Amino acid sequence: MLTEPVSARRLQLIDDLEGLPGSSDGCLLALTLDAPVFVQVGDFWWVEDDALCVARGEGAPMVYRGRLEWRRKR
Repeated sequence: MLTEPVSARRLQLIDDLEGLPGSSDGCLLALTLDAPVFVQVGDFWWVEDDALCVARGEGAPMVYRGRLEWRRKR
């Protein structure tokens, strides 16, 4: 599973992403990170398999691992 890159428009703490591609009518695919991650203005971030990837400037993206899981819609 791979999402399109998103450009961060504000400082944001990410620890849980819900409703990833593959979600269906009754269930949501979610990524829970092992540790929260701050994304800064201008960062690009995306989800690749079981990780959050964050690109900052010209350097290689940082990879933050997590767990993919299915959740029932509330």
